[in-house]
Amino acid sequence: MLLLLSNSEDFELNLLFKERKSPVEAFNELRDIFKAFSDIDKLFVSNIDKSLTLEYSLEDVEFGSIRTRIAHILKEIPDEAIKDFDWKKLLGHFLLKLKYIILKALENTKELSSKGQIEAMNVEIEKEKKATFKSHQIISTEVNIYLLLAVIEPLLVLTSKLKDGESVQYQSQYGSAHIDNTVTIDKAKILWEIGDRTFENETLAILKIKKIDMLSKDPIWNFKHINKNLTAQITDTDWLRKYHNREFSLLPEDALKVRLRTIYVNNKDGKIIKPSYEIVKVIGVISPNKLNDEKLF
Repeated sequence: MLLLLSNSEDFELNLLFKERKSPVEAFNELRDIFKAFSDIDKLFVSNIDKSLTLEYSLEDVEFGSIRTRIAHILKEIPDEAIKDFDWKKLLGHFLLKLKYIILKALENTKELSSKGQIEAMNVEIEKEKKATFKSHQIISTEVNIYLLLAVIEPLLVLTSKLKDGESVQYQSQYGSAHIDNTVTIDKAKILWEIGDRTFENETLAILKIKKIDMLSKDPIWNFKHINKNLTAQITDTDWLRKYHNREFSLLPEDALKVRLRTIYVNNKDGKIIKPSYEIVKVIGVISPNKLNDEKLF
């Protein structure tokens, strides 16, 4: 299912330059910037629901500067998710403001070099997220600052390669922001300030059961989530008690609809240790014949 956001959810990304420029070079630069924007959006979209996917479509090209008009396309959003409110409009507006907040913060600094700068940016983003979804039951936890840094860094690496006098301009209904090659990043310093940290993130997920742990005090089950295998500890003791009391049964190919907590640990060199998973709430059991019809919302 495809949902095309209306014009009010579009944004323009302009590559501004004064001299003659190779079309191949210009389009390659814009392509890479689009990819960096997409990764920023995907980080926050996946924090709401990992089953949502996001793409960009090129709608218009004008020359003088290279001007592109971009529309978001959200895929795999079930009708039930937007039945009671305009889901695509809410999410589209948030993603527009998200990019504006990040780019405006980068425009107003010459160097991104402290944990405090990333934290301030994240506070502003979370404030906007709460304002956007305040009247709706959206499950979305705060994105940790390490992951935010991880998606901002590629954007700054790309803009650092622009020639002197060139800039990238982002325009939406929220305003305009420019970035050129003068904005630098000191990732090593930021990571040193962050230090060894643990981050947690909770989302709704549907996990297909592969192997059940019946004997352990702290049971860890094997699952398949989309195309990835994972092991998760089940800490929903009430659900486990009912299962062990045979109040319901689990059959081959069944899946669990759960609230899944992902725990990340990153060390001072910036590397994330393999994440661990914890099922904090089992919402229901899904039989194979109903799996394709099941929705997260």
